[in-house]
Amino acid sequence: MFTKPIGALALGCAVALSAFTALTPMTAVAETIRHELGEVEFAQTPNRFAASNWSLTESLLALGIDPVAIPEADGYRLWVVEPELPATFSDLGTRREPNFEALREAKPDAILISADVAMAHDKLSSFAPTLVFSIYNTGSNEPAIDRAEELLRNVAKIAGVPEKAEEVIVTANARIEAAAQRILDAVGDEAKFAVVRILDEAHFRIHGKMSLFGSTLDRMGFANAWEGDVNGWAFHNGDVADLAKMGDAQFAYVEPIAPAIQGKLFNSAIWKAMPFARNDHVYAIPSSWTFGGVLSAARFAELLADAVTSAHNPASGS
Repeated sequence: MFTKPIGALALGCAVALSAFTALTPMTAVAETIRHELGEVEFAQTPNRFAASNWSLTESLLALGIDPVAIPEADGYRLWVVEPELPATFSDLGTRREPNFEALREAKPDAILISADVAMAHDKLSSFAPTLVFSIYNTGSNEPAIDRAEELLRNVAKIAGVPEKAEEVIVTANARIEAAAQRILDAVGDEAKFAVVRILDEAHFRIHGKMSLFGSTLDRMGFANAWEGDVNGWAFHNGDVADLAKMGDAQFAYVEPIAPAIQGKLFNSAIWKAMPFARNDHVYAIPSSWTFGGVLSAARFAELLADAVTSAHNPASGS
């Protein structure tokens, strides 16, 4: 009978063990994740997420993760648009008042919320570990686009895909840079931009430098025409006098806007007297989520570039 040397047996066992290990999941190692209200320890990586708002929903989808519960899906489809929602999910109710019954039925491994619903943290934590990550109303002086990147990295860490967050951020910044070059070619680098939601013919939401779209403009190398005060959401509730303060800005307004309101405003004498209106520096931006995440920033940059280049070079057919 032929007997293998002990060394050969040991080597064979090592190879077999290595192959077995490669095919067998390693025992999960507990990981502690810090968030705005403390920390949560996960014994294993969660893969079923509920999200309380659209920026968190967008961030999960950007990472290739389909959330099991989200709020106000129709609003997401109207304002955020991309990435598309999955085919199935539980309706979490409104962004301000989560539906606890729907949450229970969705059986999430983790719940992601922002500071605006932090008062429900303890109640939500009874369903699943709940973590708070916010872009706005944080008391931070960081630009919203930086906060959006940080939020994406935090979510990716929880989901065990930190490298995916970096891929998304690199791609988004490349899109923003390309859009900036298109605008630069059309209007030069001295242009100042105003980003505005038209609420009615007399009231406007003017986004400041630290807002998502304002900080995206800054990253693109363009100045924000609004230098006044803003609230915790980084916008100013303004009126016609505030529009006049911005002078001959490149005026970008975010749709949708009711046709009756648009007609009344744009046909008014005071609007026609505005420098940006007189000089045809007015651009309509298709519905975009001004409080979104990294991909909302990239999408806004591209839509703004489409509008500006189309206006300055109609033959481009964007």
